[in-house]
Amino acid sequence: MGKTSIEAIRRPVIAIVSTGDELLEPGDERQPGKIYNSNAYSIAALVEKYGGISRVMGIARDSIESLESLLEEAVEYDMVVTSAGVSKGDYDVVKDVLSKNGEIALWSVRMRPAKPLAFGALNAPDGRKVPHLGLPGNPVSAMVAFEQFGRPAIRVMLGKAPLQKPTIRATLDDAVYNHDGRRVYARVDVYKDDVGNYRARSTGNQSSGALHSMALARGFAICPDDVSSVPAGSDIDVEILEWPDDDLLSDDAHH
Repeated sequence: MGKTSIEAIRRPVIAIVSTGDELLEPGDERQPGKIYNSNAYSIAALVEKYGGISRVMGIARDSIESLESLLEEAVEYDMVVTSAGVSKGDYDVVKDVLSKNGEIALWSVRMRPAKPLAFGALNAPDGRKVPHLGLPGNPVSAMVAFEQFGRPAIRVMLGKAPLQKPTIRATLDDAVYNHDGRRVYARVDVYKDDVGNYRARSTGNQSSGALHSMALARGFAICPDDVSSVPAGSDIDVEILEWPDDDLLSDDAHH
């Protein structure tokens, strides 16, 4: 074609900041009352998987000064994702820093897991408003929140159409419970039975700290906020994260 250059959309660079005095980095010696900083690396893997470039910035301790120091570097990039520091604890400082150095568009969502969540913008020295997504600290909550809010943002930053995950109706192998009036995103595996109907089975312990339930999930079985439970054997909407193979996606999936 004779062209020496073309226009291209640059992959967004996402800065990832973990917060908490209790965090250790992988490789550090285990200590009582401490946990490893798993969220940064699981979120970084999702960023790369969905087309972004991850920059793990490290751990900010539970003080405004420590978080501000890391965010000064983080706002050089296209988006900032923080982990933890967004609930109502005494040491949850992200809200304070956002109020001081940016703006908050929303705070808390009516879903389980991942009720504590922040979205807004941070002020960069060059005048840019850098999008900020504040994820919960529990590992599953952080990953579910990123799937629902971070993944679509990266897609838009890549110049693609808004993300519309396919949703199917599937029959539950295990009941889904809703104890507090929030929309529940239960982690499930999806398969077809002997007659070709979709089935959804729980991936195990559904607590917000049980990371394996997310690692094994092919989708989220969604229990509406006004439904207290969906019994086993009932049909339910399942939002698919990824199809394991092309023939699983049939014409009855809608977008």
